[in-house]
Amino acid sequence: MDIPDFRDRFRKPTGIVIGLVCQFVFLPVAGFLSIRLFYANDPVHGIPLLVTVCSPGGSYSNWWCSLFNSDLPLSMAMTSASSLFAVATLPINVLIYLKLSYPSEESAVSLDWGGLFTSLAVVVVGIIWGLFLGSKKPRWRGKLNVAGNASGVALVLLGFFFSSNSSAPIWARTSDFYFGIAMPCVFGLLLSLAFSKLCGLPKPHCLSVTIETCYQNTAIPLAVILSSFSNDDTALCESLGRTPRQEWRDRIANGEDASQLPPPCDVIGIAAGVPTFYQVAQIVSLGFICLVGWKSGWTYAPPGHGFYRVLTRNYQPGAADPEPDRIRHEEHEGEGLSGCSCCFPRGGGVLEEEGTTGSNGRDIDDRQNPSGAGVDSINLDAVQLAEVTVEDRK
Repeated sequence: MDIPDFRDRFRKPTGIVIGLVCQFVFLPVAGFLSIRLFYANDPVHGIPLLVTVCSPGGSYSNWWCSLFNSDLPLSMAMTSASSLFAVATLPINVLIYLKLSYPSEESAVSLDWGGLFTSLAVVVVGIIWGLFLGSKKPRWRGKLNVAGNASGVALVLLGFFFSSNSSAPIWARTSDFYFGIAMPCVFGLLLSLAFSKLCGLPKPHCLSVTIETCYQNTAIPLAVILSSFSNDDTALCESLGRTPRQEWRDRIANGEDASQLPPPCDVIGIAAGVPTFYQVAQIVSLGFICLVGWKSGWTYAPPGHGFYRVLTRNYQPGAADPEPDRIRHEEHEGEGLSGCSCCFPRGGGVLEEEGTTGSNGRDIDDRQNPSGAGVDSINLDAVQLAEVTVEDRK
């Protein structure tokens, strides 16, 4: 992806605005509904899910867009914008929905806001630093991508480590756990896809908005869990029907029978399963929607191309060596956007901006004659025809 394409998404921010609405309005609402439905009396699962759906997009969303050839510049622009906006929207959403989700248990967990903002700062600094290095040192982009991918894999493995070493690994949970975590992801996916298409975005842009909306940065909820949750928290342990770990050790040391006591509390391991399984849910759901999108013509890659070719070739419009037979969705960009006829023509082609210099050296007028051809293009065709006629006579 070229930096000019990335900047162009900010100059025409329609897709970014639609994506931010989906990510910071629709997805938190979906998470709140899931909490009330499945975890109304279970803050150990509900609070991590709330922080997950209120977090900004994860960097692996760019990998998904690149792999399946949806609009990569929009994906990267949305990741950057959502990370910056999350500095304000994440704490606001968490405060609002935490109060609505657990009105009588607001003091059960004292969130470590310092740890939360530290995680956000790391994400924002990483994005800004990566964009700066990528623009100044283009040869480093490959290495930066490898480092980012390695960090993403390490994050997934960290979540699996905490969850698999807990008393309730993610493969041994109840059905409420699986449905409750997956529901916001699937609901956000379908709603963002429908909303972006209804707003008139081109199909590859719609798919990028969908990916960005669903793929969350799970490092932030993991950081909140590690900094805010404790295996000795009496309120949280009681919500799980377990004994605080230190109390359990003390009672065993005093000679009490361990079989007569509730099991020792494992709040951190159980809570870590929430962002970990959300990772699984978003990988499965996005893999499915990307495959369907490709086969349905919602990406730049033609549906008839082989699967391996699609995954290994670059069909992005701004690629240095773009595929000649990629789908040119930009020719229909803006269809369905009421009130935007000044920016997007309804005749099928993209109009150049007023003041752009044409091939005949004059400014191209954005008005067209009734036949659909520009006046300058008619004059140019006449000149070319005259030249051909003169050459034939010679």
